[in-house]
Amino acid sequence: MPQPKKRDSKVGFVTDPFRMRRVWYESGLEESVAYFLLAKPETLELREQQKVQYFQHGLRRIHWIDFIQRQSGSRIAYAVKYQIDVDEDLREALRLASEQVGDRIADEFRIFTEKDLTFTQIENAKDILACGGDYDFEGQSIVAALLRRLPSQVSLDEIVEASGLGNRGWRAAVTLIQKGLLVIPANVRLGDQAILVNHGAQHGRR
Repeated sequence: MPQPKKRDSKVGFVTDPFRMRRVWYESGLEESVAYFLLAKPETLELREQQKVQYFQHGLRRIHWIDFIQRQSGSRIAYAVKYQIDVDEDLREALRLASEQVGDRIADEFRIFTEKDLTFTQIENAKDILACGGDYDFEGQSIVAALLRRLPSQVSLDEIVEASGLGNRGWRAAVTLIQKGLLVIPANVRLGDQAILVNHGAQHGRR
């Protein structure tokens, strides 16, 4: 089990219903980032606490990468830190790790701080994972099919009404956000009246 970090110490795990595993975190910020990355449709896999060894001034160093996100054709390594804890030592560690072992670990190394997330993004991601945990594949199939005949911009309430599934339809629709069939516009909080981009709509439908 991971050990809590000094700042905002919090140890636990997020259940990933889409890839059927637990993702551990060591701080409240890591928990939020885990939810955010797991809810993104481009995330094929998320691995936590990956050990990286590199050399600095002739000495072997060890750095733990908080998350590695595998996407189609690329891997991104994230150092999750509060802005106040980001310093030149961290930047240098990531630079050296990227230069010396980057090809084996990731294609890109990034620092992820609390400035890169909003409360709305975090809460939406939590809703997406919670709805995915229903494993209602039948409901998802029904909603995915009806999206083809709905407008390219549609509210969750309209999807639910068209599906006839009530709350089950609402949760299936939210799950399809992780599948990329529905997209939440920036700064929009999920709710009945939230207008989503419908990527499942027939081409040219308004």
